[in-house]
Amino acid sequence: MIRSLICCAALGAGLVATPVLAADQLSFRNLEFAQPRDPLVGSNVVFADVHHSPADQLEPALAALTAAVPAGTSLADGKAALEKAGARCDASGTCRYRDVETVDENLDDITWTVQLADTGDKITGLTVDRAWQRH
Repeated sequence: MIRSLICCAALGAGLVATPVLAADQLSFRNLEFAQPRDPLVGSNVVFADVHHSPADQLEPALAALTAAVPAGTSLADGKAALEKAGARCDASGTCRYRDVETVDENLDDITWTVQLADTGDKITGLTVDRAWQRH
């Protein structure tokens, strides 16, 4: 039986429900699906500009990631959980997940970056960033 908690974050005028999952259920694809649609950029904006999702929109994803990889987890286990979710991690504790989405006639490159803070062998916390670039 798969059990998950639903955590809601106020985003603009409505609520978006994002599941908070155990490490074995974590998926960056699901975190990406739960994100609000990226705004259409104006015609005066260069399409190659990199945009970052606001922190308040990332709060549900941060909660899910923190629940799946809590402080005290070994660095190796934390990386393994994020890699199982679809990310690629390097030796420094930086894990990235890349995706491509189509928005109307545009193509967006999406990059999730999770930085694991550690004391050498144990995770003390993490940060998350979601960047997107429209083409």
